Amino acid sequence: MPDEKLMKSVFDLQKTSDDRPYRRAIEEIARAAQPMAETLRAIQKSSVIGQLNETLRAIKESSGILRLTETARFFEENSSIKQMLESINAHREMARTALGPLSELRQAGVFDIDPPWRVEMELARQAVEGFDARFRLPEVGETARLLMQFQENMFSDILTRYAQHESSLKQAIEAMRTPWLDAHETMRSMAGFAEMQGIGHALRSLPAFDESVSAALRIDLGDWTEPITWRPEVFTDLTARSDFYVNLGFNPALTDFPLPAFEQGLDIAGLRRELPPLVEGYALPTRPAESDEEEEEGLGRTNAAHDRLLRLERLLRKFIDEEMTRAAGTDWPKRRLPNGLYDQWQDKKRKAEQAGAEERPVIEYADFTDYAPVICRSDNWREVFAPFFNRPESVRESFQRLHPIRLDTMHARLITQDDELLLHVEVKRLVKVIRKRQS
Repeated sequence: MPDEKLMKSVFDLQKTSDDRPYRRAIEEIARAAQPMAETLRAIQKSSVIGQLNETLRAIKESSGILRLTETARFFEENSSIKQMLESINAHREMARTALGPLSELRQAGVFDIDPPWRVEMELARQAVEGFDARFRLPEVGETARLLMQFQENMFSDILTRYAQHESSLKQAIEAMRTPWLDAHETMRSMAGFAEMQGIGHALRSLPAFDESVSAALRIDLGDWTEPITWRPEVFTDLTARSDFYVNLGFNPALTDFPLPAFEQGLDIAGLRRELPPLVEGYALPTRPAESDEEEEEGLGRTNAAHDRLLRLERLLRKFIDEEMTRAAGTDWPKRRLPNGLYDQWQDKKRKAEQAGAEERPVIEYADFTDYAPVICRSDNWREVFAPFFNRPESVRESFQRLHPIRLDTMHARLITQDDELLLHVEVKRLVKVIRKRQS
């Protein structure tokens, strides 16, 4: 039975008699066929639609089901998708980084609905299908020839960089069951796939923060060692973020695959394996059963990324707290946090407990951006963390690569395939360090 909040929202919506703003918005859409950005702005001006949004938000809160209005909000908040759809209308090339999110929306059935922007959505569907059609699986017996061409095109340094054997790359290619080889740029696909598999091989066989691994990753994922001044558009615009990654040195060939092939490649590389379970005292709340259904319905990569980061954060807190307690005692936060950080944690703890939260250790009030400064503080580094991470620059680099993804998943924004690769690589590195200590 619907709850009282939902019933009140529906009742308030039914009482609204003035639907003229809504009618004007729809008439404007039909008459002028405005680009998607202008269309959504026109819809948003309507007070009736605003109330409808609030009603559907109440529905979501009471049932946990992601509705069409939430999808519209994704489009409205993410200017790069709007720009991409406008570029499709203008017959320009579609932004590479939007292909993953669009494929995800197609799998969720969003393309099958009938929204006011259905023309743009149909063009987006055609663009995704056109991109997917460029890819194929190697024919029987073709793998050996491709590997020979790969070596002749001077890509053998990729195998050397990650200490990978050609035979393991051949096995990975033969394990693929979804089209991944670009018919137009075969060697580019080979290089991107080989680099993904090489990263997975290195993280399985070498220390995760060994300098040779960190140096190799900088070639493919970019150099993130210097402090970064984050421009706001990096967190809200997929195209701006892609440009930002490429300017740091990220190799776009790593993710330039259809979504199913990209994710199967991650699995074969061993980059998407489950995090270890959390121990008592650090366990996550059990997710409601309906969340699994919601994840299946669509936009699941963002949900899965959020879940993965949340679990990583719980493991990090436990790891830092245990190692610092072993080295400096249970009151280590009072003496071994960077300037001002202990007061910030204590203030958040005090406010939470005043609001009725149960008492928790002060580290429970750390922000994601706090972990690298705690680990890299000179005395903490020297006495505790240097044996785990090798160089503080590599720690800062790892957390900087995760920072945009952390913010997007916390604010329910779509993530790209570039983000997903960075997420799985850095989570795997950090978890490998934690598991090494636990063993």
